[in-house]
Amino acid sequence: MVRAIACGLALAATNPSARGQDHELWDKPRLRVALSSLSVAPEEDCSVSDVDSSAWAGRHDEIAELHVGLLSAYDGITFPNFHYVQIEHIVARNEADESGLCDRPVEARAAFAGDLLNLTFAPGALNASKGDLDAHELMAAESSIFRDSLTPHAKCWWIAQSIRVKDKYGLSVDREEKATMRSILEDCDDEHVFRPVLASRADWVFRTAFLQALPVASDVPQCSDQDSVPTADRLQIASGLASPYVSEMACLPYVVPSRRSVVETPKTETGEGTPPNESQPDPRAGQTEAQRACILTLEEREISKTCGNVSEVCPAVEPILEGERLYEFLRDADRDRIVCESL
Repeated sequence: MVRAIACGLALAATNPSARGQDHELWDKPRLRVALSSLSVAPEEDCSVSDVDSSAWAGRHDEIAELHVGLLSAYDGITFPNFHYVQIEHIVARNEADESGLCDRPVEARAAFAGDLLNLTFAPGALNASKGDLDAHELMAAESSIFRDSLTPHAKCWWIAQSIRVKDKYGLSVDREEKATMRSILEDCDDEHVFRPVLASRADWVFRTAFLQALPVASDVPQCSDQDSVPTADRLQIASGLASPYVSEMACLPYVVPSRRSVVETPKTETGEGTPPNESQPDPRAGQTEAQRACILTLEEREISKTCGNVSEVCPAVEPILEGERLYEFLRDADRDRIVCESL
């Protein structure tokens, strides 16, 4: 709270609307007023150099504190450590530059880039899908991983937070963007305009990509039942430390109809697992094609094969498992048989 007050005082000199207000606490009626007061103007091209990423780097613990845990607020995903997500700007930096921030001093642009009001966590694929698009462009897109992954709460909070941020920094909106924001806000429940937080003792289920990488054994605890996870391992989940299976785990805080369970593979006399039933579809077949296409795209553009480039250029690619096409090009630093965990 002290940090938020200090930040507000620093901005008061350049933005009168920020004086004495705690944007995080704005309710729906206050957001309506703020949205109505945003100036309407077309976006302008901005050619200034980018702000150093150190403005927001290393703020993981502070963001986690705001969400009361390791929560990817847009899609409701919880995760075991910070390797699984990226820090995401709710109002993209390029979008802010094109909406009035471009001609301001570098100190003001760095303050925007590192402002906790505008920071959250997002898996790499969602971050890449959202990109620099504004609310209207995202909602009108023919396809959008980001838009389609939003929970009802997250959709409302994303719009509410965008309004708060644009008001705080005196940024403009274009006509279509403002109309989209108003339409979404009016459909929101009053409580959904506030920051999502991780509920204690959430009902967890495995994310498919991580479940497929888990060792198949009957003693692997069901993620949906936290009581079955030993206390020490629950602490490891909270702290980001690794155990043989927790290090490869990421969970959803909601029960979904398609959730999978861990099933023991029958053993042969040699102790090896029996091969899978060939009549069953390969759950990673889509990833095989996505990774093949990604390699071709990267090579055609002469872009190096890194997790960052895969995230930016190939949003359909999920965390990459050992033996798959892209795995051989990337370094598995923690030797957990998964690379690019944040995708």
